[in-house]
Amino acid sequence: MGAKINVSIVVVAIYSLYYGYMSTARWSAIKRRRLRAKRAKESGDLETLRNSSPEEQFAVLVVGGRFVNPFPEYREQGILEFIVWKIVEVIRWNPRAGVPRDKALIAELLPLYRPDFEVLFDTDSVTGPGGSDLKTESNPELLPSGNASPIGLTSSVTSAVYYSSDTGSSTNIQLDSSTLADSWTPISQRYVMSARIPAGSHDAHSLSDTSSNTTSSGPHSPTADETATRPIIPTGIPPRDERLTVTWIGQSCIFIQCHGINFLTDPLFCARIINSYIGPKRLRPSPCQLEHLPRIDFVLVSHDHPDHLEDDTIRKIGNSAMWIVPMGLRRYLARKGIYRVAELKWWDKIPLPGKERDGWEIACTPSMHWSGRHLYDSNRTLWCSFLILHNTRPVIFHAGDTGYSAELFTGISQVYGTGCEVALVPCGAYSPRWHLQPQHVDPAECVKIMIDLGAKRLVGVHWATFILSDEHYLEPKQKLEQEAVAVGLQDAVWVAEFGRTIVVPYRSADEAGSGSDDDAVFRLPDARVSGVGRLRALEGRHTLIW
Repeated sequence: MGAKINVSIVVVAIYSLYYGYMSTARWSAIKRRRLRAKRAKESGDLETLRNSSPEEQFAVLVVGGRFVNPFPEYREQGILEFIVWKIVEVIRWNPRAGVPRDKALIAELLPLYRPDFEVLFDTDSVTGPGGSDLKTESNPELLPSGNASPIGLTSSVTSAVYYSSDTGSSTNIQLDSSTLADSWTPISQRYVMSARIPAGSHDAHSLSDTSSNTTSSGPHSPTADETATRPIIPTGIPPRDERLTVTWIGQSCIFIQCHGINFLTDPLFCARIINSYIGPKRLRPSPCQLEHLPRIDFVLVSHDHPDHLEDDTIRKIGNSAMWIVPMGLRRYLARKGIYRVAELKWWDKIPLPGKERDGWEIACTPSMHWSGRHLYDSNRTLWCSFLILHNTRPVIFHAGDTGYSAELFTGISQVYGTGCEVALVPCGAYSPRWHLQPQHVDPAECVKIMIDLGAKRLVGVHWATFILSDEHYLEPKQKLEQEAVAVGLQDAVWVAEFGRTIVVPYRSADEAGSGSDDDAVFRLPDARVSGVGRLRALEGRHTLIW
C-alpha cells in the first residue's frame, strides 16, 4: 500500500514539474515577443516594426516538443482538469444541455434541410447525386430545397448522362459501387449529372467511367435528354462565377463553393464521433453524405480532433482532392495513404493549383485551441484557421475551433485586410467558461471576431451537432442572435441550419469596379456595415440569398 502511494506521489510530482515548465516557458516566450513589439513601436524603425508584426508576434511556438498557444489569453489546461470535468459530467442526474427525450421535438426545433443540389451542381432541371431525395430511415423528415414533392429513391440505378457545353459532347457514365476517389478523379466539373443515386443506406454509391461513349468530333446536336442536363441557374441565383455558396453539414463541416471551386472544411458525416458504436451521437442526422456532394477540390482541416477530421471520410476522399492541413498532420494522413497534402504553418500562404484558379489562395492563420486524438498525443500537431483569398483580398474565413484573442483577429485583418465576405465562426460548445473559455468562443466573442476581422457577414457554426458542453443545446443560436441585435448587426449575422444552402453574390474587385457595393466593408470601430442586404429566402425554395 505504501509503495503504491509513493508511486502516485512521484507521478503527480513529475506531472506538476512538466506542467510548470510548459507554462513558464510559454509565458517567457510571450513576454519576449510583446517586449519586442513595444520597443519597435517606440523606436519607429521600419525594419524593427516589420519584425514585430502579427506574423512575428503570433508565430508558431513550440515548447518541449509540443505546439503551444502564444496568446496571453490562453491558459494551460492539464490532464487533471480534463479528468475532473469529465467526472462531473458523468455523475450528473439531469439530462445534459436540456436535450429532450422526445426525438420528434428535437426534429421540430432542429430541422434538416436538403442542400440545394440544383445550385451546387449548377442545374435546376434535373437533380444531381443525392439531389432527387435524401430521405432515409435516419432522416425521414428532410425538407426539400425546392418546391417539388420529394421523390422516393429506388435501390437500382442504371446510368447517368453528362453533357459538356464546352465540347458539345455527351458521355454515358455507368453507376457502380467503386470508391469515391476513383469516381471523382476522371469526371470534369464542367459536366452536370442527371441521375438518381441510391442513398437509403447512406453507403458509398458513386460513378465510374467504365462505359464511356463519348463523341467529340464535329458539331453535335444534343438529344432532348442531353439538353435537359444543360446548366440552368434557378431564378434569382447569380451565375456560378459570380457567387459563393455555404452549406453547413454539422459541427465545423461546411461545403463551400467559390466561383465553382469546391471546398470541404473539417470533414465529418458520421453519426458518432469516435466510431459507429461509441462516442457522442449526433442530435440530428447529417443532412447529406459525402457521396451526394459535387466533387471536392480542396479539404481544409483546422486541427486533429475526431469531431473535425473523420477517418471514414479520409478514406472516401482519398487522393481525389488536395488536403490542406496544419503542421504535423501530413504524417497522420500518410499512414492512411494520402499523399496529396499541403502542410502549412501559421501565416503560410499557397496559390491554388490550376490555371482556372488564378488569383485564388489559401492562407493558414492562427487560432487559439489545441489538438490531439488521445491523451498521449496532445498538441503534437498544430491547429489553425484558414482564409480563402481572391486577388489578395479575403473572401471566406474558416475559424475551425478557437478561443478569443483580440490581438489575434485584428492581427489577421491587419495582415490580409478587411472586407471578408463570410466569416464561419463557432458559436457553441463554450460552457462551463472556467474550462472552455481558452479554447471555444461564446456568442458574444463570436461577434467580436466578426468585428475584429472587418467581415461583411457572419455564419455561426459548431452548435447543436453533438452535446460536448453544458450550455442548453439551443442557447448558442438564441444568444448569437441577441448579440447581433445588440450591436446593430442583425442583418449581417446568421446561425447556420443543417443542410440549408446560403448563396452570396460575389465578384472580384476587377469585375465589380471600384466604389461598388461589393467593396463595402465594416467601418470600425462602430461596427456598422454597408453593401450587405437582408438575408432572404428564394421564392419557392429554402435556399437563402444574402
